[in-house]
Amino acid sequence: MTDATRLFANLGAEEEASWRRMSAHPRVRTVARLWAGLFPASARLVGEGAPPAPRLAGVLADLDEEPAFPFCAPGRALVPWLATREAEALARSEGVPFGATAADVVRRVHDKAFAHAASVAASLVPESFAGTTLVLEPDELGDADAVRCRIEAAVARWPAPLRESFVLKPRLGTSGRGRLSGRAGRIDSERLGGSLARLRASGGVLVEPWLERTLDLSAQLHVAGPGDVRVLGTLRQVVTKYGGPTGHAGRIHADGSVDSGTPWDDELRAAALALGRAASNAGYRGPCGVDAFVFRGPDGAERLRPIVELNARFTAGTIALGCAARALRAGLARAARAFYFGFEVAGDAGHAILADDPSARLCLEADPRALPLPPSQRERSA
Repeated sequence: MTDATRLFANLGAEEEASWRRMSAHPRVRTVARLWAGLFPASARLVGEGAPPAPRLAGVLADLDEEPAFPFCAPGRALVPWLATREAEALARSEGVPFGATAADVVRRVHDKAFAHAASVAASLVPESFAGTTLVLEPDELGDADAVRCRIEAAVARWPAPLRESFVLKPRLGTSGRGRLSGRAGRIDSERLGGSLARLRASGGVLVEPWLERTLDLSAQLHVAGPGDVRVLGTLRQVVTKYGGPTGHAGRIHADGSVDSGTPWDDELRAAALALGRAASNAGYRGPCGVDAFVFRGPDGAERLRPIVELNARFTAGTIALGCAARALRAGLARAARAFYFGFEVAGDAGHAILADDPSARLCLEADPRALPLPPSQRERSA
């Protein structure tokens, strides 16, 4: 293992106090192994509780000596899912270089407040809720009553339709965990008081209107150097009706490029590139994902919110695109125009990715309507 890449699957490490507990969940362990499958077979997962090395299924196994992307072949280095100080320390203990951007830089650009500031600077905030986001620092989250009054005073200045539902988001968090909701311009004092310590530890909070989402999207990027930002692909994020992620869907073109197959792709790509360049200027290098969504405005028309947050790390979208790239090389996607990668598929639909864990599958179809999406997503696609 002297020259092999070490992989530290610290999924959820934004939540420093609880990510190890979350990493024991079977679904999270499967995602960690799918991520490791993007790297050559010689790569090894390391760290306390590391899952077993992945074995790719079927014809994909013939390609496992090759990386899914060129940046997944760093050689002798430790690559984390998310660059943290803990990951840097593990690299030192393994005696190998750290194969990611410095943790302090990653923390800065991974902060939701960074994406918000960049979207404001680039005039990418939809006009219907421009000026509504409130950013609070950890040292501003002291007395619960004072925090509540400040939030409610800010919400009271919003347009009336936006006051009905709003959300407090941890600035460093993952998968929507740790959010607090408010209704009719008010927030529950007891719940807020019980959450302030956690929100301080999560880098502070963003307060935003909660909008009626009709479609969840993402753009996956790779930042190679100053101003050198490339879109790897755009995707539909497949979620349950409660917002829980189950996978990604997209469209594969003859040249190997991937997009979401929605009318929002061009706008999403342009906004993601602007945010990627801002991260590049701040010193970030590596893969990252931009979350976005389509929402219904006060007039009933659909609009794109092209920047919600920047995930300055590998993402499930990176894995989805990597699996699509492997499928193309293996000849599996030659006749496909659409794909779904994720969980909760019916029966044995599609191709299993891991030889010893059939729970994650890549489904390829000529007709996007034939994809085995969860029910809530089929309704959105109708």
